[in-house]
Formats: sequence, C-alpha cells, structure tokens
Amino acid sequence: KGTFSFGKRGIWIRNGLVVGQFVVSITLIVAALVVYNQLKFIRNKNLGFDHDNLVYVPITGNLWNSNDALRASLQQNQHTQDFTFMSIVPVNMGSGTIHVEWPGKDPNKQVIFPQVAVDEGFEKTFKTTIIAGRGFSKDIKTDEKNYIVNEGALAVMGMTPESAIGQPIALWGNKGTIIGVVKDFNFKPIHQVIDPLIIGYSKSSSYLVVRAKPGNTEATINALKNICATLNPAYLFSYDFVDQEIAKLYRAEQQMGSIFYVFTALAIFIPCLGLFGLTNYIAEKRTKEIGIRKVIGASLSGIVALLSKGLIMLVLAAILIAT
Repeated sequence: KGTFSFGKRGIWIRNGLVVGQFVVSITLIVAALVVYNQLKFIRNKNLGFDHDNLVYVPITGNLWNSNDALRASLQQNQHTQDFTFMSIVPVNMGSGTIHVEWPGKDPNKQVIFPQVAVDEGFEKTFKTTIIAGRGFSKDIKTDEKNYIVNEGALAVMGMTPESAIGQPIALWGNKGTIIGVVKDFNFKPIHQVIDPLIIGYSKSSSYLVVRAKPGNTEATINALKNICATLNPAYLFSYDFVDQEIAKLYRAEQQMGSIFYVFTALAIFIPCLGLFGLTNYIAEKRTKEIGIRKVIGASLSGIVALLSKGLIMLVLAAILIAT
C-alpha cells in the first residue's frame, strides 16, 4: 500500500506473511523432490524383464498362415534371431479369468488370473527368470498343454516353487501341468500389485516380439519390414517398441510432474521477489541509519548482515515449520 509500520502490529503482519510464504514454498520444494524421485523410480525400476530394444509387430493377414515360413525367415536373419510370439504384449494386461483349477482350491475363492500365451522364445527374448522347473520347449510336444505360473500365482495356490512343479492345473477346463515358475515381473503399471499370472504355450499368436541387438535397432526394423513385405505384401508394415508402450502408462504422471515443477518454481520465485522488495524498502527507510553506520566505519557486509538478520531468521523459522 506504500505504507510501512515499525510498530508491533506492522511487524507481526510482515513477519507472518514472510513466514507463511516461505512455509508454502519450502513445502512445495520438498514435494517437488518427492515427485521427482517417484518419477525417477518409475523410470529406473526393474520390472522383472528387460524392456529395452524390444520391437513388436502385430500379426496380420497372411502372417497368420505363414508361421513356419515366418519363423524360418526370422531365424535366418542375424538381426531377428531372438524372438517370441505372444497373445498380448505384457505391459498393461487388464483382463483375466476366474476359471482356473488346482489341487486344494477353495471352491468359494474367486481369484482373477491374467493369462498370456507365449512360445519357447519368451524367456530368452524378455530375459525373465525361471526360479523353478523350466520354460517351454518346442521339442516337447506335451508342452502345448502345460503351463508356467508366476510367484503371485503360487501365493494364491498355497504352493512353493519346488512343490508346484508337476502339479496339475486347468485353465478354462484345459488340463495341464505346471512345468515352471517365473519370477514375478510387472505386466501392469507399477502402481498395481503383481497379480497371479498363468502362461500357456502357443506357437502362433497375435504379436511377434523381437529383441534387437544394442545399436542395431534400425537394422532389425528393416529386416522385419523386408520379411513382412515378402510374406504379407497386402498389409502395411507396422511396429512399435515395448519401452514406449511402458512410457505411455506413466504419461499422466510425467505431465503432472512437469506442471508441479513449474508451479514450484513460481512459488520459490514470488516469495524471493517479495523478500527482495521488502529488504530494499527497509533499506530505503533506514537510509539515515545506514549512512551514520558507514560514517563510523561499518563495512558493507556488516550492514547487509544487519538488514538481513531478521528476515533470515524468519526464513529459518519457515524451514523449521515446513520440515
């Protein structure tokens, strides 16, 4: 308002505003650091599989009927030898079934099991970890009826990894045997717990996933494009990356973080601007005092310390309250 009071009421109002502003600012700074660390955690968290350099291609048109030729072409090309076929890309598997049976199941227990069908290349391509038993094998015909489960499934079934191997299990009435236990991996956003998962075997599925060698991603994509153009010329070649699909799951959090950082920067800048203005105004009002102190030999740093001492104490009080 252009007025300044050195009385008690004026001092309390001034001090209260300074402390209040900086309490808000410091709280936002801490919150911004928490948000930053959470987003960093999301980016760097080990999902239980290696999602880098994974290229996936939807199976369309003639590719459905050319599985053997497609496999042969992939194996012969040096850029596409690590591959697997899957019914769904495991980054946001939302659906599941309750039609799973195992020995000792409580008939009143309704547990939802997400499920995915893969082939024998799944573990090598996704670099998952089998902690008991084995993965699927193209040389074992009975694997077409067998299943792999994750640790979450064992917790529901009341089994250990060692005791689960060889146990009968049925999915939608299709009876089989548990041949392997895979270490839990995130097939949903990491905000959610890892559900019990059942993995079945399928030689031909909806997606082809290829692991590109580091630095050879472009060569891998070109190889896939040529293979698809030969076997499926009527359909436009399309592809995407598993890590980009994962990044999409957290786009809202990234946007929220960016907005939060902007408002935090404003919340820091505005009180500092006000504090600078207030300090300047106090100095202007105390011009005669400053002049006298200069005359009797006060140093510039001493005068600055004198003018800043009270405000610094207020900021320290704000830090204490915010903490």
